[in-house]
Amino acid sequence: MINPRTMAKAAAYADIATQSANLQQQQAELNAESSGLDSLSTALTDFQSAIDALNSDTDGPLTFSATSNNDSATVSANSEAQAGTYSFYVSKLAQGQQSTFQMTDNFYEATGTFDLTMEDGSSMEIDLSTADSDGDGYIDATGLVDAINSSDDNPGVSAALVKTDGQTTIMLTSDTTGAQSGFTATVNGTVIASPETAMTTPQDAVINLGGKDGPAITSSSNTFDDVIPGVTMTFTEVSDPDDTSDVTTITVAEDSSASQAKVQTFVDAYNTLVDTVDSLTSNGGDGSNPGVFAGDAGLSSLTNQLDDIAHSYYDGVSIVDYGISLDSDGHLEIDSDKFNEAMEANPDGLTSIFVGDDSMVAQMDDLMDSYLDSSTGIITMREDNIEDQQSKIQDESDQLTETYNTNYERYLEEYTNTLIETYTMKVSMAAFM
Repeated sequence: MINPRTMAKAAAYADIATQSANLQQQQAELNAESSGLDSLSTALTDFQSAIDALNSDTDGPLTFSATSNNDSATVSANSEAQAGTYSFYVSKLAQGQQSTFQMTDNFYEATGTFDLTMEDGSSMEIDLSTADSDGDGYIDATGLVDAINSSDDNPGVSAALVKTDGQTTIMLTSDTTGAQSGFTATVNGTVIASPETAMTTPQDAVINLGGKDGPAITSSSNTFDDVIPGVTMTFTEVSDPDDTSDVTTITVAEDSSASQAKVQTFVDAYNTLVDTVDSLTSNGGDGSNPGVFAGDAGLSSLTNQLDDIAHSYYDGVSIVDYGISLDSDGHLEIDSDKFNEAMEANPDGLTSIFVGDDSMVAQMDDLMDSYLDSSTGIITMREDNIEDQQSKIQDESDQLTETYNTNYERYLEEYTNTLIETYTMKVSMAAFM
């Protein structure tokens, strides 16, 4: 039996089929372009992050190693270091104040104050009545320790309970080291702890350059990070006071292999970006499908722009001087021998290439921004254009839907009327047979 609804749907769709297919094709192309822009944005962002990490005065590609001649010192160096050998006699290690006092239950009435003042003048005051947790009118050791540690005004002293021969001892320890970590504690004006009576006296670390009688250098901690540029030293033992030659020798040297490893991160990021751009702009062939931006001269030029920046000169040197060149696939590669030779001859040149406002990395960063800027970037403008086209497609699609519905109702009426007429005719003819 003929169904007027089925016939009306088919006829109405036939009217818009070509336009609908065109719109679907356009939408598919825009979806592919949008996905391609997402892939490009990710690749550019990853590349930018990789290169920006190298544009650093302290963590750039030029890498130094720092070693000590004994286990009494740990050392490290950053990109600002200078090669050399340095010796230090360790006269004193920094330490904080540590004081103890005994305290039995009901030792202090819950009246008055506990006061603590640091050498730098910072202080705290604890009202003993508020620290009387059980309300018996006395402060026990636990209550005082809790009050010290929980005080918002605590200037940098930790309290702890220690049991000694059945007695309760409160131990006060400064949170930092150095002469300024000293403190004085009083209860209602009575001194219970001071630098002069401390178990451990607060003091600065003192090292002497070259030997025991060399110039003295002090630090509030056992770490010195401003003596040798770019080098951090932490000492754990004092030198033999009876041996003036008992020095710790620090050797700082350029680490070519570590420098190459950092440059390799740039090379890898560069090659990954090139592969992504090539994939997106490929014209196809050899059984492969064309990229979503095939024939797009603007995006295709990105690789050339990167290549031009990479092979420019920066303060008289380029990556080629360090054995970094393009292979037949457009990928960068490092010749280790040439890299090591260049590093031996001119290690600072590597910094010129990668670090600074006029460096290769800075120029590549600007190029990435021209694509990634959220307001004026190429990707943003293309995404806006896609949204405009999608909006137009949606408007046309809505219009097609309206046309389909109108035509469907018209065809349904026509086919229904025809069916009714045919049926009526058959009934009339049957009456005369």
